[in-house]
Amino acid sequence: MAETPLHEARNLLTELRQNLDKMTLVSLRAMLTQVDELLAKADQSAADPVTAVAAPNTTAVSSPAAPNDELENLRDQIASFTSMMVHEIRKPMTSIRGYADMLAKGMIGSLTEMQQQSADTIRNNIMAMEGLVSDISDLNKLNAGRFRLDSKMTTFSQVVMEVQKQADALNAQFGHTLVWDVPQGLPLLTVDQRQLAKAIYKLFSNAIQYTPVSDGKAGTITLKAEALPENKLRVSVIDTGIGLTDEVKAKLGEPFFRGEDEIVISQKGYGMGIPVAMELLKLMNSKLAFEGKPGAGSTFSFELAGMG
Repeated sequence: MAETPLHEARNLLTELRQNLDKMTLVSLRAMLTQVDELLAKADQSAADPVTAVAAPNTTAVSSPAAPNDELENLRDQIASFTSMMVHEIRKPMTSIRGYADMLAKGMIGSLTEMQQQSADTIRNNIMAMEGLVSDISDLNKLNAGRFRLDSKMTTFSQVVMEVQKQADALNAQFGHTLVWDVPQGLPLLTVDQRQLAKAIYKLFSNAIQYTPVSDGKAGTITLKAEALPENKLRVSVIDTGIGLTDEVKAKLGEPFFRGEDEIVISQKGYGMGIPVAMELLKLMNSKLAFEGKPGAGSTFSFELAGMG
């Protein structure tokens, strides 16, 4: 008898647990993607009013609660497994980051030019790994309903200050023109400032990385904020980059998805930025909208309710 998507997902999870110490990030990512796809199929099956079809000489199972309970149980197992995996990966990464920092900053002794380049490479790669692990952890908590916001009154200008620091550092290697169109008089917000800044930076960093620099000519990335009626705020990230194909639009938000444009392939990334931004905004009762055409740039925007 053919296995259901739910049973296949459970088998994959068991395999992940047994082989975690032998797996590379690439194979781990592939298997987690498979689990996500199987869970999506299981969701569709659970939503089907025909919960089971009786084969000859078999008894049909008609209770819809059983598969739904099993699906939720499996989701809990995956969330727990991912939390454990993140914890185990972070432990050695912390040590590697510490020693790499000490080497790169000359705290253990002077380095030759080649040694300095090697230390910087280790440091940069481990920082990229830390970002990936943090995104996996965030998305796991968001999907499992375990992510908690610390919402407080703030101004959008305060949020922008956090984004600008990170964006300026990233843009140093690209040289794009960054425009911060944030007027006075915007609605006050009751939000988790750190998490809102994270969501916006995910969008902004994509815009920076996927806007090409050709013949020494860089692009322009704009953060635009505008007050709307009914005390709402619209935030848009607008770039002059590679734009969006219909295929990319259809898959935006899928974990680990990256487009096939050579500009995208040339940049380091794991396809986690947009999914994390989408889920964080959803938790803030907002929704990410996007538009763009190939070669004509793109715009990502969302709205937030002002403090009532």
